[in-house]
Amino acid sequence: MTEDLTKKIVVWAAEIAGYAAQLPSRQVREAYLAERRDELVAGAVAEGVTERDAAILADACVNAARAIMTELLAHRAGVPKGRA
Repeated sequence: MTEDLTKKIVVWAAEIAGYAAQLPSRQVREAYLAERRDELVAGAVAEGVTERDAAILADACVNAARAIMTELLAHRAGVPKGRA
């Protein structure tokens, strides 16, 4: 993975996580993340990436967003979960 792609994933994950954390329930957040994953796969395939590689990339992005979202929600709830 290139440095440029890594930076794009981090920015995307942070933006998606921030939005997802504002959604009203876990189910709605998970549905939102699933929609974003599907969009990422479709976009990568449209640019010539294999379906398998697109899925790997999308999973990495969504997993990063989910981790950030979890930390945001924990922070809002007053439960520090991150590492110092």
